[in-house]
Amino acid sequence: MQCPHCQASIDTRTIYCGNCGKQVAPLQARGATANYRKEDQTEVSLDQTPLQPISPRYTPAQPTIGAWGNTPPPVHPPKRRMSPFLLVGLIVLIALVLGGSVLAVTLIRNSSGGNKATGNSSGKGQVTFFDGTNGTGGTDALRITASGLEAAPSGSHYDVWLVDDAAEHTSFLGKLNEQGNTFSLSFNGNGSRGKPGQNLLSSGNIVEITQEQGDVKLPTGKVILSATFPPKAFIHIKHLLFSFPTTPGKIGLLVGLVDATRLLNAQALALQSVATKADTDATKCIAQSIINIIEGQKGEHTQTLAAFCGASIPTGDGFGILGEESYAVTAATHASLAATQTDATAIIRQHASEVQVGTTNISRWATTIDQDALKLLDDPNDSASIAEIVSLADHTFHGVDANGNGQIEATDGEEGATNTYLNGQSMAGLDLVPRA
Repeated sequence: MQCPHCQASIDTRTIYCGNCGKQVAPLQARGATANYRKEDQTEVSLDQTPLQPISPRYTPAQPTIGAWGNTPPPVHPPKRRMSPFLLVGLIVLIALVLGGSVLAVTLIRNSSGGNKATGNSSGKGQVTFFDGTNGTGGTDALRITASGLEAAPSGSHYDVWLVDDAAEHTSFLGKLNEQGNTFSLSFNGNGSRGKPGQNLLSSGNIVEITQEQGDVKLPTGKVILSATFPPKAFIHIKHLLFSFPTTPGKIGLLVGLVDATRLLNAQALALQSVATKADTDATKCIAQSIINIIEGQKGEHTQTLAAFCGASIPTGDGFGILGEESYAVTAATHASLAATQTDATAIIRQHASEVQVGTTNISRWATTIDQDALKLLDDPNDSASIAEIVSLADHTFHGVDANGNGQIEATDGEEGATNTYLNGQSMAGLDLVPRA
């Protein structure tokens, strides 16, 4: 049989031509009933003749001529969309499975030691600076204590270094000594013959502890702990303890303050000595030297000593304890500057406030001493002024235990220059932490 439209060979039972897709014979009953969707509300029986026209909605798509020959095109079942609730549930299930796997791997690693911490990651330490035994005013010594470190492996040890990043210079300070659960190092400086050694604050900006083997000249091993001076605050800490541009010899402000108050105390004792001998000329000479030490070369009452005083009476270095540009006032200013920098640590802020307490006490005592010394120029036999000078000069240098608790504290009316200097060195203290 041939299609009357395209002359292609077709089966005698064919209704639509498989080649051109056109109807070649009337639809015949197949002995079945086709029920369509409910909304059509019509049941169509294929046994009825003639067949009613089918709604265009159900007209089968016409295949492309020649695409399938005599074989009907394949029918693809419609795609079914996954329920959103089922999709969410599947995602949660996958997450639980993956999370459980990660947890299981972690537990296995921890139990097997495959991911065991070295112990060094939890280590910590402190660095404190002080004056060595061979001199004062140098900040040439330090002490390190560390905890939380594992014992170094056999053949290894922990070395301490002071690193100057800018100058690319490294100084070896020694090896940590193990004492039970702690490690420590005391570096006493390289001073000699009563002179301080190299100021450590001028020698570097980083303290490092490394794990080394043998005697090495430079750090080559792993950095275990380290600490870096905060650069902005460190500028002012060095002004206090190492060098300041306008002081005599460019010495540190707190170093100069200690020297000036030490000299003031010595002159007060000398004043007490000559007063017992009723030597009025010597009393006036020493009273003027005390004024010069306190007020400095720019002081209102500073005078050159009389010729009969001789050249052996000291008058200070000219910078003074009191005045707009003096040791006490300028030291207080730079302690405050260090504490208010954006990188200032809690250690810096705490001890800077203690430095300011000390400089306030010193300024108050020195003001009274200055007034008493002026009285002695008019009346060298004023014993009450002499006694007060001796007492307060000792306070300015050593401080005083005003509350009787056996300690000189950083409080109003107690701390003098000695403790103020120590608190300045405490501002330089560092916390050692594992290298990030």
